[in-house]
Amino acid sequence: MIHQTPFLRPLLFLIAGIVVQSRWNIPYAVIFCLFFVALLFFVCASIPQLSRRYPFRFLFGFGLFFLLFASASWITKLAWQESEWNLPSGDCLYQAVVIDEPVLKPKTWMCKIRIRTAENPVYQEATGKKAVIYLPLDSLSPAIVPGDCLLFSGQLESSPPYLKRQSFAAAGFIRKNRWQPVKNPDPSFSILIQALSVRRMLLERLQLMVPERQSYALAAALMFGYRNELDKDLQQAFSHIGAAHILAISGTHFTLLFGMLYFMLSFTGNSRKGKIIRQVILLPLIWGFAFLTGFSPSVIRAALMLSIWGIGNAFFFRAFTLNTIAAAAFFMLLFCPLYLYDVGFQLSFLAVISIVLINPYLVKLYESKNVLIQYVWDLICVSVSAQVGVLPLCIYYFHQFPSIFLLTNICLMPLASILLFLIPVSLLLHFLFGSFSGMLFPLNKTLEYFISTVRTLDKFSYGNITGLTIDSQGLTALFLAIIFIVLLLIKKRVVYLYLLLIVVAFQVIFYLI
Repeated sequence: MIHQTPFLRPLLFLIAGIVVQSRWNIPYAVIFCLFFVALLFFVCASIPQLSRRYPFRFLFGFGLFFLLFASASWITKLAWQESEWNLPSGDCLYQAVVIDEPVLKPKTWMCKIRIRTAENPVYQEATGKKAVIYLPLDSLSPAIVPGDCLLFSGQLESSPPYLKRQSFAAAGFIRKNRWQPVKNPDPSFSILIQALSVRRMLLERLQLMVPERQSYALAAALMFGYRNELDKDLQQAFSHIGAAHILAISGTHFTLLFGMLYFMLSFTGNSRKGKIIRQVILLPLIWGFAFLTGFSPSVIRAALMLSIWGIGNAFFFRAFTLNTIAAAAFFMLLFCPLYLYDVGFQLSFLAVISIVLINPYLVKLYESKNVLIQYVWDLICVSVSAQVGVLPLCIYYFHQFPSIFLLTNICLMPLASILLFLIPVSLLLHFLFGSFSGMLFPLNKTLEYFISTVRTLDKFSYGNITGLTIDSQGLTALFLAIIFIVLLLIKKRVVYLYLLLIVVAFQVIFYLI
């Protein structure tokens, strides 16, 4: 398997560097020494007398390991330094720009900001730092949009660990009448702020098309990843039935949209020229959709993987493999090493890895000539494959397991596919021809039916198994147990049964001791 996935080994080297640097904070001097060691190995590997002899074939591999390990340590150290800040003890005056869509909380508006200037005592260290501030509910706060400049006075505190992993250095509540919007003195270009501005314009148009509040909230979340309008009870219903992934823009959305667009462009043919033309049209559209949804880790992962697949498809390569996943993860972590600690990043990659490795074997178990039955079976196989991969993390992070996830996916995924087609088509028609109730009737009815289905599924009292708790050792043991069970079922070798029994025995001994 390793020789078929050239990106897998570099990815593991990169992950090792990120984890070690995050845990032990390697000094710059040691990192530079590792770069020097990597250079020595590469120089030795380039000497013909050594490179041609089998005992010295390890030289290049060791050089690559030290190079990637040192690179990962360096970029991770820089990423963690962004969240370091010796905060002043009292109130300070800051000027900052809003960098993301504000989120409405029960009593406040949460705003993610980047500090531009501050009072002299903290000016040098504060400039450029990211922070999260909570503004009181008043007449001004609902009007804040990304790109706005705020002037506020308050005491910021060190951000909690989950925010530090997103490079946010501080957080704090700003009291009433201690802040105000001001004219942006130097509006610099930001592709993210531009994307959020375009998304806001489309959301305003969508709200005109879908007047019912809950339906609009669902459409906004499903198509654009905007979840501020969703009621808490509806969000909890999605979580209870194992459908939270439908609300989070991820590979599911990109795959459905890509599949529909691919089918619409099938007239270009299957020649090399036709496939290249198709991908030249498709890939900008896919990244345009990623642009509108805000470039979250799951969005970047999905767009990057589809891009790799599309390029491979255009040039007749078998692109959608474990190597594709490893390549996408490698480049994402190279760009932002702290993605490794993002729960969405972990869940999305584990789900895709599990689908790639397990789904082909499940699909082979049954085949029907009935198109509808085969579609349901394929959906079941994909759902089970993905759930197997994310099960340990769902228990570890969320302490629950949705027992009706199969029924949920069978009922909701076809409706999600229809909505992902109806929403952009309805938006396009609305821009071209204005508002006609007959034209928007299918969209509104499908949204209502989708919400009704979610609430019906949520009524199953056994739909969610809660109170599940495991520690990091239990998480490792559960992952190993799942791997050995899958290998035992696929390879049918008794060695995997022995390994499974060893894992179970060690876990039992650990809990007894």
